[in-house]
Amino acid sequence: MKQRGFLKLSNELKAGIVVLAGVSALILGFSYLKSTSLFGSSKKLYAVYENVGGLQTGTTVSLNGYVVGTVDAIDFLKPEGNLLVTFTLLTDYSFSKNSVVELYDTSVLGGKGLQIIVANDGGRPVQSGDTLPSSIQVGMLDKVQTILDPLEQKVSQALIETEILVRGLNEVLDGETQQNLRNTLKQFSETATSLNQSTKVFNELLKTNASSIDSTLQNTAKLTQNLSRATAELDGATVASSITHLNASLGSLDTLLKQINSGEGTLGLLATDDGLYTALKANLKQTELLLQDLRLNPKRYLSVSVFGKKQKDYELPENDSALNSEKN
Repeated sequence: MKQRGFLKLSNELKAGIVVLAGVSALILGFSYLKSTSLFGSSKKLYAVYENVGGLQTGTTVSLNGYVVGTVDAIDFLKPEGNLLVTFTLLTDYSFSKNSVVELYDTSVLGGKGLQIIVANDGGRPVQSGDTLPSSIQVGMLDKVQTILDPLEQKVSQALIETEILVRGLNEVLDGETQQNLRNTLKQFSETATSLNQSTKVFNELLKTNASSIDSTLQNTAKLTQNLSRATAELDGATVASSITHLNASLGSLDTLLKQINSGEGTLGLLATDDGLYTALKANLKQTELLLQDLRLNPKRYLSVSVFGKKQKDYELPENDSALNSEKN
């Protein structure tokens, strides 16, 4: 009887142990799915966003790229309409309460996640129940959209301006103008054809006279060489001697000019003495009058007597050109 009671008690104990183990496993599994720690420390924190961009509960929260928690709930805040994100951290790592909870893109496809950017400002360590500052990282799609928006506006404006330009051209280019434009293009084509033909003729001419052109170039080269040799023969001594003689001549000329300016010599007196110049001018005038009177009145100076005839006294003409010139 005692052995049966012991066996019966053992079966009940076994059943209790199984039930307890099952409940424990259920609690542990639920805690794992909820990302809560039964044995370690956890902190429940909050962050507020205007738009979470599709963030869902159960999303991981990372710190320096390492997963340290999950998002528990997302609720509206009244009356602002902002969103309160509740998340739990499963780490003993301590950081400042001024650290920022950033909403970022986890992939190019646009998945969202939370990451904690630690603020090393020496602030109070974060505690459960704190609301941390929040920020939203500009994703790749947002950056592309930011670039494409102004580009789209510019393209639209360009299309509008192109349409206006085409309309203006259609209004300006009437039938007559279009015909004139066609004629101009035709003339351009004919000119290009003529230029092409002229180029071909010129090429043929070059080919035909290649030997003559080559000979001319060779003669030019020889002439250049001869000029170089002639220039080389004019050594520095010859040039220096010529410059010396030129300087000597210029010095003599300078000395002569100084003597003239100082009144030395005949040229100096003529240049500086007004009385000599006036007397010389008067003598030249008298000589001119004498020669003129001799030409006009030779009887005044020459008298020839034939057979001893008595010479007649000279009579002054009424219109004596020499006298008139002297009066004038």
